[in-house]
Amino acid sequence: MTVHQDSAVLGYPAIPEHRDWLRLTVGVFALMVGVAAFAWPDATVRVIGFLFGLNLVLTGSIHAVLLLFVPGYPMLFRVLGITFGVLTALVGILCLRNITASLALLLVIVAIGWLLDGLVQIFMAIGRSAEGARGWRITSGVIMVLGAVAVLVWPHIGLATFVFVGATILVFVGIAQVVIAIAGMRAARA
Repeated sequence: MTVHQDSAVLGYPAIPEHRDWLRLTVGVFALMVGVAAFAWPDATVRVIGFLFGLNLVLTGSIHAVLLLFVPGYPMLFRVLGITFGVLTALVGILCLRNITASLALLLVIVAIGWLLDGLVQIFMAIGRSAEGARGWRITSGVIMVLGAVAVLVWPHIGLATFVFVGATILVFVGIAQVVIAIAGMRAARA
């Protein structure tokens, strides 16, 4: 198993390299969901609910697992991140379970998931200040939180507006996750 050498030097325990592959998976999946939402603007609430719910389950689960098993995060950030990651996954499951809900309920559920996932991103970046691509993680988290707040403030926006906002957020977050993963992989090789 290859490890990041810089983390051991900075006083953190060595970190397994496979976490970058998990981040790459999350980024590519978010990017695919965002592009699919852009390419299929006339999708029904069921399709959008399924895609966005599946994205929340995947990202929440992976973030919770990463924070559970990757050493080096301070305990407060680890506990908050795992809690928010699990809650994100549960909100995604709720979204998948209740796909036929009204548009307003779907928007609120997805926005809560984005809010929680954005907070996880911010906590992960702050908790590992020596980690590469920290700015991308914080920016990604802030974009998700701002998008969630916008949807929560205006829950009666139409499906087309929600799809545009949601797809934009997912594309940006997907790109940020891919950049973070590639930066981690490069750091592991150096």
